[in-house]
Amino acid sequence: MEFHHQRRVAFADTDAAGVVHFSRILCYVEEAEHACLAELGIPLLGDGGWPRVQLDCNYTAPLRPEDTADIVISPLKIGGSSIVWKFEVHCGETLCARGSMKTVRVNAEGKPVPLEDSWRAQLIA
Repeated sequence: MEFHHQRRVAFADTDAAGVVHFSRILCYVEEAEHACLAELGIPLLGDGGWPRVQLDCNYTAPLRPEDTADIVISPLKIGGSSIVWKFEVHCGETLCARGSMKTVRVNAEGKPVPLEDSWRAQLIA
């Protein structure tokens, strides 16, 4: 399963050099993850959430205001209560960032809970 999410780069996302600040790239990836879960009907919040517990990102080219970022995410590994997402951020044909992010499904008390079988099936499809 591969999910594409596009967004236009805003001036507010840039640093003093006029390029997207590295931390905003991670927000773009999180935005893509949320859009993916919503499209699959997997709740983002409700009785818990999806905290990030591990992150790796390599930056390879800058994004600038008015660029269109294409964020591609897909599950790399689905664990008992976690998902490792791999992601790439492109601007046209240029790869701007690539990495992985591990999220864990937790209940309202912050304790890991098993992923539902229906969610697994959707993420694998």
